[in-house]
Amino acid sequence: MKKICTLTLFLTALVWGSAIDVESIAKKLEKVGRWRLPETPDYVIYDPFRRAEPLIKQAKKRTYAPQAPVVRVSAIMNEHAFVNGRWVARGDRIGPYRIVAVRAGGVVMKEGGRTLFIPLRREKKLLKIKETEQ
Repeated sequence: MKKICTLTLFLTALVWGSAIDVESIAKKLEKVGRWRLPETPDYVIYDPFRRAEPLIKQAKKRTYAPQAPVVRVSAIMNEHAFVNGRWVARGDRIGPYRIVAVRAGGVVMKEGGRTLFIPLRREKKLLKIKETEQ
């Protein structure tokens, strides 16, 4: 029992008192007697992202189909329309679309053999103004 207590105090003093690692202490103890460090398997450090690697690689391989640009008609005045923040007329292009006609209710566009009608977007009024008689 005396040997175990002495050994424990010796190890504690060595570890806490200086920057010596456990392996060097074990080598010193092996020189002194028949003491050996118990056999332990090599520990593998757990990497939480390792399981996610195949998913990340798969996500990088995905390709998404190109989407058509969003077309918003905000205003129409005579033969011109305010589409996506700029004024356009018949014959102008917006992305892949060519404007065929500007009508009172919206804009007619054509892409390849496809014809689209984009209606005039009516904005919701945020404030209701009430007129009162004075």
